Amino acid sequence: MPMTSPRGGRKALLIYTGRRDGLGNRVRALLSAQALAEAEDRELLYVWSTDAHFGPHMDDLWHFDAGRSVPWQVSRAMSPLFPLRDPRGTVIDERLRASRLWQIRSRGLPVTWSDPAWQEGAGGPRHWTEALRDLRPVDAIAERVGAIFDEHLRSRPYVGVQVRTHAVSHARTIETSPVEWFAQRMRQIRAEHPDVPFFLSCDTVGAQARLMQEFSGCVALEDKGGYNTTAGVRSALTDLYLLASAQHLVGAAHSSFVEMAVFLCDGVVPFERPDQPLEGPVDLSLALVDDPLRPAER
Repeated sequence: MPMTSPRGGRKALLIYTGRRDGLGNRVRALLSAQALAEAEDRELLYVWSTDAHFGPHMDDLWHFDAGRSVPWQVSRAMSPLFPLRDPRGTVIDERLRASRLWQIRSRGLPVTWSDPAWQEGAGGPRHWTEALRDLRPVDAIAERVGAIFDEHLRSRPYVGVQVRTHAVSHARTIETSPVEWFAQRMRQIRAEHPDVPFFLSCDTVGAQARLMQEFSGCVALEDKGGYNTTAGVRSALTDLYLLASAQHLVGAAHSSFVEMAVFLCDGVVPFERPDQPLEGPVDLSLALVDDPLRPAER
């Protein structure tokens, strides 16, 4: 295999993420492919395109040594012999297992290939969210997370609020999760917990300013960078870890980003959004986080 021969003669798995995919879709495709490659003892290769639609490489965001990035041209050159397969619906049999290269086009989805033997407890991949929690952000992100957490959020419970109003957001997100819905929910939470701080993750300056004007005690990043630029995605990752370190989480509907925060904290933080309303009062008794880069550990 020119340019990408598997090291030590190993078989390989190549995951091809979409050039227009956002952070959440790229990460779950890559990490689910990593889990499958680990389970099958294959070298992990991945296509992670960067252009005007998405600026950062994977290693601009996290320290990632589980796989090797390759240009999209390599995948195309190999496709006559090793065609791109769908991320879902493939059952691994001995013939497929003998192939030296599996190429998978993510289509914005995680890889969910299966083997009947796995259902009987004979091996199989771990869930990709375990790999997400194992990742460590690059120093620039880690230092920013730590600085904001230490200055504004450490040693007290807080509520994370994720708002999506950018024009490129999912149409159903914009329709079902207007800023006023978040403002109303924040009023209700403050009625129960008058002094609770809010950490805001907003993708527009206007939404952030609107909420910070009404609610004192809000913490939010300034100068977040352009949408899907390297600076912008690094800011989004900073938001992600600080959301996941909260005691309660309010998110936008139909958003894979807020779901990443839930996975990052391993589901321990109570979570609500317009299409998943909370029943009963908000409980802020969840244990505090010591390391905001490990929000599942409390």
